[in-house]
Amino acid sequence: MIFHEWSLIFFTVLAQTAVGGYLLVSANALISRHDEEKINSYKIPMFVLWALMGIGFMFSTLHLGSPLRAFNAFNRLGAAWLSNEVFFGAAFFAVGGLQWLLSVLNKGGLMAQKVLTIVAMLLGAIFMYAMIKVYMINTVPTWFNVYTPLSFLMTMVVAGLLLYQWIKVSADDDNAALHRYIVLIAIVAVAISVVVTLGKANLMGEIQTSITSASALVDGLANYLLLQVALLMLGLFIWAQPLISGKAVKPLNLALALVLVLTSELIGRGLFYSLHMTSGLPKF
Repeated sequence: MIFHEWSLIFFTVLAQTAVGGYLLVSANALISRHDEEKINSYKIPMFVLWALMGIGFMFSTLHLGSPLRAFNAFNRLGAAWLSNEVFFGAAFFAVGGLQWLLSVLNKGGLMAQKVLTIVAMLLGAIFMYAMIKVYMINTVPTWFNVYTPLSFLMTMVVAGLLLYQWIKVSADDDNAALHRYIVLIAIVAVAISVVVTLGKANLMGEIQTSITSASALVDGLANYLLLQVALLMLGLFIWAQPLISGKAVKPLNLALALVLVLTSELIGRGLFYSLHMTSGLPKF
């Protein structure tokens, strides 16, 4: 069973997707100097991004047993990466959500929204860094390696890039040349993601204690890995299909690809938590 930490699985994957998508959408808006009419076209599609972020946080509170315990996570702010993760995640959600709400209500002016956007981007980046640091535990060899930050980063890049393109197409902000570049970047990113997945699988075969090996922690590990990679590749194929066929990019096409990519990422994250094992005591 690879979904015993299902609340954290959904939280991390959805949060990384939302932050990745937000960074790209916001960077695009700042660089291209969108006018007010263009910004307004993003209002409804951006709701989906914030909905994903909100659902992710709902899952994170379920991990605590009682949602009221969420406030205890702030107790060691600045001293513990878990507290930092919760704080900066909540701050990103609040500031970015406020910017989106001001855009919807047409309040505050463009300058205030740009400032909030930049602040939210910085908070999102720190949030992702803190999330990675939470799992870099030197007594958990299956996590304490280069593949943890790489796999988290690739989730953010691949799923975030796809969400970003879906938002642009849904907002009728069409650019054929940009779509081609996005797909080319996606092909490279997916290739890197597959290499990371296979590299980590190989490492799991080398990690062992006197009691067990990491690869023995999950029954049918190879089958899960095959399914993860197959879903990712299928998602990429559907993602790239308009470019291959020369047809227009449609939101439905991208939405289906996003579902497949997220499913692949959820399986991979399920394996991540199921491969948790400890060795020795931490050094102080």
